[in-house]
Amino acid sequence: MDIGTHKQLFIDKRFFQICDGVELSMNLPTQDPDPVLIADRPWEAKGIGAYSTAFREPDGRFRLWYDALVDVGLPQEGARRLCYAESEDGIHWKKPSLGLIPFRGFTENNIVAPHLERQSTQGTTVYRDERAPADERYKLWSKFRPTDSQIADGLRGGLWAMHSPDGIHWQTYPNQPNPPNQSCDTQNMFFWDNTFKCYVGYTRVRETQNSEEAALAGKVAYRSIGRITSPDFRTWSPTQIVLEADEEDLNIPVPSRFDDQRPSIDYYTSCAMKYESAQDVYLMFPSVYYHWGEQGFPATMDTQLLTSRDGISWQRQGERRPFLQHGMDDEVHSGMIFANPWLIPVDDELWLYYAGMAHNHAAAPDDVGRSSSLFRARMRRDGFVSADAGFGGGQFITPVLQFGGNRLELNLNGSAGGWLQVEIQDTTGRPLPRFGLAEADPVVGNAISKTVTWKGNGDLSEVIGESVRLRFVLRDTKLYAFQFVSFQQ
Repeated sequence: MDIGTHKQLFIDKRFFQICDGVELSMNLPTQDPDPVLIADRPWEAKGIGAYSTAFREPDGRFRLWYDALVDVGLPQEGARRLCYAESEDGIHWKKPSLGLIPFRGFTENNIVAPHLERQSTQGTTVYRDERAPADERYKLWSKFRPTDSQIADGLRGGLWAMHSPDGIHWQTYPNQPNPPNQSCDTQNMFFWDNTFKCYVGYTRVRETQNSEEAALAGKVAYRSIGRITSPDFRTWSPTQIVLEADEEDLNIPVPSRFDDQRPSIDYYTSCAMKYESAQDVYLMFPSVYYHWGEQGFPATMDTQLLTSRDGISWQRQGERRPFLQHGMDDEVHSGMIFANPWLIPVDDELWLYYAGMAHNHAAAPDDVGRSSSLFRARMRRDGFVSADAGFGGGQFITPVLQFGGNRLELNLNGSAGGWLQVEIQDTTGRPLPRFGLAEADPVVGNAISKTVTWKGNGDLSEVIGESVRLRFVLRDTKLYAFQFVSFQQ
């Protein structure tokens, strides 16, 4: 396995050729209790919706495209808007008056789409596309509903694609919907995947959502997540289902069961993305919808963490426990939680914004009001899953590797008495001279990037390109990532 100078994460047992006393653990983020964005404008009368997008520009600005609810219930003419906000620190957001799109006759608002007041857009994902020409630097996908009169004239709703030079002024690509027959009642994700050299999209799957179509596919109606690809963001492949309720989901214990053919769990949104900071890492933060009782009870959602090496085969982390959790009863995020793209690096942290709602999925429109806001979760860089050894210690040995850098750096967190050592072995398991456990200096403390040394020497230039194994010996320590980096003397 050639890992070059790429960062390596412990999202699975790839690096556990031999393992004793070390387990993989999901690490929960910190969910800040106070919302960072609330509904306080007339065009946000029903709150901040489930589907928003945030990222940080190269110049340091935080930008947000958020889902504003004028009304609830679908399909409904003019129900939702895509609005824009920006921030210097990612916490305090300004809603600028853009003067672009009318709302009740006035353009003094921060609405950027759709263009007509009686159109509706929902589930928008915005992506900064570095490969695109300047006038298409920003792309979006959104469920789009034309006005009633446009529908009567033959214009089709569905999943529409738009582009913009600045993220503010949006134009529709020709030949919409795009794809023409894709189910889109959620936040559909997309990005350019340099591994596969194509755009990858994660969408709602039509044949499991409609009862008749599900029956033709030998299924009952339920929500699942599909994957599609495109070389040009215009023509798309057939849909491949990559996440649906499996046997363990279908057999969860429940206190009562309403007479319904559907499973007790649906996967509502995906929030799937490639983690560009490491080699072969894809992340998904799907909202899991629980509805085993009459009228969809409890009709609530929280968010799990799934990982993948290719974006196709996914592994559920943390024994399916929630990654983003409900707040206390009666708090704004006590009913439903939706993770929103993208992960934003800030110093030694990653920030993930999410929509939190006090109501559940079965709430009557009059009960929704402004009971939804945007929140922030914070986690350690690369800290989704870690290789952990407890009080008694443990070790693991990797498969045969080749690397490109001359320094080994670790992202780790040890207790006061925790430590870690690394031995470099040949392919037969014998320690290399000067890099055995006897020479390995203990690595202690809590750091995002800490250099491994052997008797004070961290230079691995003589081993670059060799086939080796790494032996990690650790006690009371969490190891999140390792990376061979090139360091100039």
